[in-house]
Amino acid sequence: MTLNPKLTKLLNEQINNELSSSYVYLAMAAWFEQTPYSGFAQWMFTQSREENMHALKFYQYVVDRDAKVELQPIAKPKADFKTPLDVFEHSLKQEQKVTQQINDLFEVAEQVKDHASKNLLLWFLNEQMEEEKTVRDMLDRLKLAGNDPASLLVLDREAGSRKSVGGGGADEGAAA
Repeated sequence: MTLNPKLTKLLNEQINNELSSSYVYLAMAAWFEQTPYSGFAQWMFTQSREENMHALKFYQYVVDRDAKVELQPIAKPKADFKTPLDVFEHSLKQEQKVTQQINDLFEVAEQVKDHASKNLLLWFLNEQMEEEKTVRDMLDRLKLAGNDPASLLVLDREAGSRKSVGGGGADEGAAA
């Protein structure tokens, strides 16, 4: 089944959205690299890699459906933050934005009755629920820590040991 042209356009936009998200997280990691918070830097770097893998998953899907991939420019991300809390607040907004983009894609896939695309997008919606929860959990802990340096360093250490929650590798059972 050939990929619907409207869905093809939107999937190409989502490749860009995921690459942009990766770039946003890389900018956050770079900001943390200039602070004592190397664990938060690693957390954001890991997140950047996951977003890149998501882009590649969409890329491969478009290719597998015999449609044309059309890459677009990536905007310069925000790179200046005030505190770790500020960074994670921006991270949550980023995840919520991506969730909405994928919800919109799912609606189009439903409209054009493309069940294969709906299957792919369901995987992403589940992934987004996990990602939003992970960020919200860290935000809650950062709010609890406030400006206490010892608490922030404990959270930083924990953040640095974070494992990837779903980068989209083939071993995760996703439709790649």
